[in-house]
Amino acid sequence: MRYSTLFFLAAACALAQGIQSDAKGCKDSSVLTRLEGCFIRACTLNDYNVHAMPIGKSNKVQNVEGAYEKVEFLCPAGTSSLQAYRNAENALKAKGYEVVFVDNYGNNSRFTFTARQGPQWLTFYSDRRDYRIITVKEKVMEQQMQANTAAGWGEQINQTGRATIYGINFDTGKAAIKPDSETVLKELLGLLQKQPESSFAVAGHTDNVGPDSVNVPLSQQRAEAVIGWLSAKGIDRWRMVPAGFGSKKPLADNGSEDGRAKNRRVDLVKLY
Repeated sequence: MRYSTLFFLAAACALAQGIQSDAKGCKDSSVLTRLEGCFIRACTLNDYNVHAMPIGKSNKVQNVEGAYEKVEFLCPAGTSSLQAYRNAENALKAKGYEVVFVDNYGNNSRFTFTARQGPQWLTFYSDRRDYRIITVKEKVMEQQMQANTAAGWGEQINQTGRATIYGINFDTGKAAIKPDSETVLKELLGLLQKQPESSFAVAGHTDNVGPDSVNVPLSQQRAEAVIGWLSAKGIDRWRMVPAGFGSKKPLADNGSEDGRAKNRRVDLVKLY
């Protein structure tokens, strides 16, 4: 018998038994194992998201933000909502979870419950042969975006001693500031005017296109061009020290255009 025929017969047998494979890229919940015989039909995984966790009647919910995971299952014929619900609830209670809310409707054909253990939340929904698990582990979001304004840079400097500035643009391989940089430069001017006693390093950075033998002096020249513009607007030169690092201090992966764009920047570093 040919291998293709064997494969066809095996597939037909699996189909007849209701056996299906998990959705591509999905895996079991990190909190709760699956009910035997069920398969994953969809999943969602986010580093940071929010879910309205049911915590009481009349649609009372608590929005929980953090690491988010949703896994949806389809179970074999004959599986009941109660079976899935009881298994999940018992497993979580055995691990020390507190069940904070339970609800059922549709003549006990659908169940919902929410459980919690410290920062880890879980809501379970079952509807006949279907059930889904949504978990959120509370955490503080990492702030990655900053307003490209004097106020935003000032906040960065207060927190870290430095600010990353985008929008001061140059032609490729040149140090002359392009006219479309005017708005950002005016914001930078305003920041320095509000901190008249402070001194800063103005550091130029490039992506990794081209050798550092070219990029380091080019980034230094660009930093000097920014200082020259600010000095012409009334900021004392002694308050600003130019520096050029080329591609030596990347913020992102230079393997993508987006990463290279993030690395082409000017940093303002507070000296005192």
